[in-house]
Amino acid sequence: MPFSPALSKATPSNNKDRTPAGSFLFRERAGFIRRQKEVLVTSYFLLLLGGACQGLMVSIDGILADSLSLFEVCFFVHAIGAVVLLLYILVRGGGRVRLAGAPPYVYLVGFLGVALVVSSSFCSNRMGAALTMAVSVAGQMAASALVDHYGLFGVPVIRWSWRRLPPCLLILGGLALMLW
Repeated sequence: MPFSPALSKATPSNNKDRTPAGSFLFRERAGFIRRQKEVLVTSYFLLLLGGACQGLMVSIDGILADSLSLFEVCFFVHAIGAVVLLLYILVRGGGRVRLAGAPPYVYLVGFLGVALVVSSSFCSNRMGAALTMAVSVAGQMAASALVDHYGLFGVPVIRWSWRRLPPCLLILGGLALMLW
């Protein structure tokens, strides 16, 4: 039914429902906003959980690096991850894994995973897990700012602004406090 200004006035449809006839759009918009907030809360929760897992992983990788070489640690981390993911795909009933559709350069992300595991395994026993993660976060922040600013890899462009400087300085200040 098209929107009509005449119907947008509060006209009760029955004694129980005294909402305006045009409030359907309002309710739809409110539902959309509520779903967006739920997605945001879920996203923050998942990021915090992922960060906690990464912090634990750095410590465990460091312990494993006492017994194995850095690249053996990396191999076991990725092999175990691959087995877990393949089991998930099979249980979910996904069948085949498709590798088509993405630009070829994104498949080089495995090298970044190797660099992450090797560097964190090497550093955690020498610097401690918290400092390793703090330095890592500073590197992530710098790389992410460049990706956002230039829209690398097809991500939406979010230009650097001076409003982003204080939070970055705060993070770097926390890193400096951990170093000294």
